[in-house]
Amino acid sequence: MRQGLRIVRIDQDDEPRVAALHRRCSAAARWHRYHRAMGDPDTYLGPLLSRPHAVHLAVQDPRERLVATGHLLPDDGDAEAALLVEDAWQNRGLGTRLLGELGRYAVGLGVREVYGVIHSDDARMAAVLHRAGVPLRTVLDTGGVTTVRARTQDIALALASSSTRRGRWRRRAGKHRVSESAVRSGVPEGGVQGMLRRPLEGASPTCRTPTVQDV
Repeated sequence: MRQGLRIVRIDQDDEPRVAALHRRCSAAARWHRYHRAMGDPDTYLGPLLSRPHAVHLAVQDPRERLVATGHLLPDDGDAEAALLVEDAWQNRGLGTRLLGELGRYAVGLGVREVYGVIHSDDARMAAVLHRAGVPLRTVLDTGGVTTVRARTQDIALALASSSTRRGRWRRRAGKHRVSESAVRSGVPEGGVQGMLRRPLEGASPTCRTPTVQDV
């Protein structure tokens, strides 16, 4: 995770780099992001990245290549959050970091709720939500798709709690180390729906600023 990665703001000027990320992603990764088969990214990224009042973030590697993106899209007082992580970079905490930073923007913008739409078999996204440390409301829609909603006031509380825990962790950093296997928590038995129904415990979003050095 300490590989010179940074979380940065992106916009329509970054469309070529975002398109390159999409082309490196597998069809399954794009399916879980958009919930349908997607064609040439040049045909749909322009409207997405130029959407008014939206927040677009990306994880950038030392070569300024984008390896993950996160979007906060205003929707009638609420906002939709959506993530895409390149296959080679999955299971490294990038989605959790991006979701936490999107939560900060949602709090700052004063939206009522943040929601996301995930497939019932999207175990990675379910794990990201489970680690978010925010109470969730879920609605199972048709076609095996679940809408997950969180109140912005709960996101603000989780972010504040996360900052407090990070302060304690830094004070103890010289005495303890966390193994990579401990960070990569798996999906508990029961699948995505079982995970989302469980009480949320443990880690909250761990983003710091839009220019995090050790994502």
